[in-house]
Amino acid sequence: MRNAPRVVLSLGLALAAMEPLAASATPAVASAAQSEVYVVRPGDTLWGIAAHFLKNPWDWPLLWRRNPAIRNPNLIYPGDRIVLSYDAAGQPHLQVIQLQPQMQVGPIPSYNTGVMMPFLGSPGLIASRSDYERLPYIAAADDSDTIFSNGDRLYVKQLGDLAPGTMLRVVRAGPTLTRPGETKSLGHALMDLGSAKVLHAGSLAEIEITNAREEISLGDRLVPEEPEPSPHFFPSSPTHPVQGHIIGSLSNFPEMMVGQVVVVDRGSAAGLVPGNVLQIDGPENASRDAVTGERLTLPGRDIGSLMLFRVFPEVSFAVVTVAKRGIQVGDALRNPPPTAPKVLGIAP
Repeated sequence: MRNAPRVVLSLGLALAAMEPLAASATPAVASAAQSEVYVVRPGDTLWGIAAHFLKNPWDWPLLWRRNPAIRNPNLIYPGDRIVLSYDAAGQPHLQVIQLQPQMQVGPIPSYNTGVMMPFLGSPGLIASRSDYERLPYIAAADDSDTIFSNGDRLYVKQLGDLAPGTMLRVVRAGPTLTRPGETKSLGHALMDLGSAKVLHAGSLAEIEITNAREEISLGDRLVPEEPEPSPHFFPSSPTHPVQGHIIGSLSNFPEMMVGQVVVVDRGSAAGLVPGNVLQIDGPENASRDAVTGERLTLPGRDIGSLMLFRVFPEVSFAVVTVAKRGIQVGDALRNPPPTAPKVLGIAP
């Protein structure tokens, strides 16, 4: 057990920060006598380290379950040494040799917190448009500006009697979320625009913007700031078959690439948990039989993968982890390939 207190490290894993790992992630032929050692570095993530040892990072639990002495794979720290070796039968064995740090460090997270953190501490989802319209809203400003940022002071209605100093999130509702072919609303994703602090309460309260992540405008809504959940969870494949779709994007781009956040139309009601990885399939293509001329429907191809990091009953937020082409709203989702990959060239 570590006696030193931990301070969470900032990480950077858009794929650029994974390049040192990705460069060595190609499986190599290994014999039973060989072993591989990796020293965990600040800025690493579980996703990147799993990619170092495995063809598919989401198959990390297959390797970890063979080593019950390792109690919590989420709590790996910079300086730790991860040793993968093989017995005479070619079965992999994983060992973590922990550093006894002379300095305060924190465990590495699952993925880039810079990507996920704006969506971890906000409500993320609201059930209906009417619920959204009942939220406190930015009603006015002292000048004629229409776009606001850090340090600007604004006036709010419907805030209630919140004490001065109370921290709030500034949010904006996205479009209605629905499953393809259905009209039933799954709610609205809430865009997290930044944070603000209550200066004065009352029927026309005053706030100050403390951190504007995006442009803030009159009419934007406010919700209480919530504690941010831990970014430590385990990349894994769902335990049962899942099919779904990407039904929303939390960016303004028509196509999403690695590191961008999307909304998935499956959640805890479908048995999904944070850390689950799903394969992204492109749309089906129409074609014709070259001999008979019969109309054919070609299945969508594997075009990438995503990892869930925040799960609600009916929807989830996910980050795109692999993109072989631009990812679009409407792309289909399913379990990653069920066959376990080779570990460094040796079948598990």
